[in-house]
Amino acid sequence: MVLGCDIGTGVTKAVVLQDGKPIVGVRTATEANPDRALEKVLEQVRLRTGLKAEDLGEILVTGWGQGRISVPHKTQATMSCLARAAVWDVPTCRSVLCIGAQQSVVLSVSDQGRVLDYRMNDKCAAGAGKFLEGMFEALGCSLEESARVARGAAKKLSVTSQCAVFAESEVVCLINEGESVSDIAAAIFGALSNTLVTLCKKIGTKDDLVIGGGIANNSRIVEMLEEGLGRRLHVFRPAPDWMAAVGAALSMNGGRT
Repeated sequence: MVLGCDIGTGVTKAVVLQDGKPIVGVRTATEANPDRALEKVLEQVRLRTGLKAEDLGEILVTGWGQGRISVPHKTQATMSCLARAAVWDVPTCRSVLCIGAQQSVVLSVSDQGRVLDYRMNDKCAAGAGKFLEGMFEALGCSLEESARVARGAAKKLSVTSQCAVFAESEVVCLINEGESVSDIAAAIFGALSNTLVTLCKKIGTKDDLVIGGGIANNSRIVEMLEEGLGRRLHVFRPAPDWMAAVGAALSMNGGRT
């Protein structure tokens, strides 16, 4: 058994694989403390499966916190983890889009799950999950209910700024102008999807395209990306935000765990 752990800036995810199949997946807030976050996911694994850290053959870590923990572990490059996991889930995958909290990345991958090329959004979070969090906080609408709210849009609005700070100002202006929450929510999704479609076009994505990251749980974003790219997307399973953690675990022995 192998535990793959993706320590992100916002959330830490961990997946235990046995014989190449996930037997448990957990997540917890990172709270700027990677060591503590790893301890918490290991405790969740123990409570759910009875497995202790010493019962695991290896602990493979990727993500922002991979160089910030003291528990014995091996590290894996995040790009490689994403590519490996996507091809594990969809063997015909040749492109990967992962929408993270701070950054989004699009990859071109080989049939062996190797990274051939990649592009990332710029330093601004306008192309990542934090963008949505800030926008919907200003709107007074939870991210969880946003897909349903956005589907109720009756008027096409636009949020044009590529800067998250200025985009939030645009949203506040729309609120002050009396625009509906549904119309503004749809505009927010449109801004993010347009940014991601542009990112994908820079690398020339191919079928089949696997999408992961926590924002891929939002069905409306997936729908708008499909419309913008003109193709069906495969949402990573067993859970979009576990993609890097699964890839880390698969990296042990070339994916034979």
